[in-house]
Amino acid sequence: MNETNEPTDEAETGSPQGERLVEIPAHEQEVARLKEERDNLEQQLQRTLADTANMRRRQKQEMDDNRRRVLEGLTQELLPVLDTFTMALAAADQDTTDPKVLIDGVRLVRTMLSGVLEHHGLVEIPAQGLPFDPLRHEAVAVEAAAGTPEGQVVRVLQTGYLLGDRVVRHSRVVVAGPDPSRSAKEK
Repeated sequence: MNETNEPTDEAETGSPQGERLVEIPAHEQEVARLKEERDNLEQQLQRTLADTANMRRRQKQEMDDNRRRVLEGLTQELLPVLDTFTMALAAADQDTTDPKVLIDGVRLVRTMLSGVLEHHGLVEIPAQGLPFDPLRHEAVAVEAAAGTPEGQVVRVLQTGYLLGDRVVRHSRVVVAGPDPSRSAKEK
């Protein structure tokens, strides 16, 4: 400062070269701006969370509705099968029923039921006489079978099923083991 207590150029600019500095906002203004930004972000987050919860609720409701419609359609297709079973049982209760008629009725019911399930993509897994496939078959026993190659399915104990390309139930099978006549000859 000079003798007259007037600010010099150096005091006004804050630097000896005469450059002007940008005035920094007051600390309180910066804090207020950050609080406002935080509040806006919190509101955005709350809206996003609410939207996500609503979307999940709608998706769950749509999935439930779709599942209900599929089950209703399947039920409509299975009701005639149930009716045929009921008629077969009613006929069996009568003493005059020919056993052949009853067996034919049960075969008809099986055919109807298989048709409904096939319509929905359920198919039997072939197994009899084929090589054992652990992806589709479950071996419950190994049995020596003369003239049958080792590892081939000898008997199907329970039929397996595919729904599309997914195994719903593996075929339970008996697999051919080593040929006993062959091992006796080798000794």
